[in-house]
Amino acid sequence: MEKADNVYTITGDFGWSDLGTWASLHEVMEKDLNSNTFSGKASVLEDTQNCLIQLPNQKIAVVKGLSNFIVVDDGHVLLIYPKPMEQEIKKISNAVVAKLGSDYQ
Repeated sequence: MEKADNVYTITGDFGWSDLGTWASLHEVMEKDLNSNTFSGKASVLEDTQNCLIQLPNQKIAVVKGLSNFIVVDDGHVLLIYPKPMEQEIKKISNAVVAKLGSDYQ
């Protein structure tokens, strides 16, 4: 774009969030009454608060007694990690790939 002469900008006033972390994604997603966010086919959540749960579209989640966790199933890997420790996820993900191969990125 540096050499393009047909690029224009307009002023805008809109919110911004860097969705580079699970916590930031949790902040912007619609939450239930217990501050849980869910993406998947369906969920039954009991005594579960402040969790982000993402599953493939064909899966359901049944969760009881979980608080402040990230639960992500990408079809190859199931990640269950405390939200306050999310900065470790990249490190552990790299370790999984190193041990098991790039199919598990």
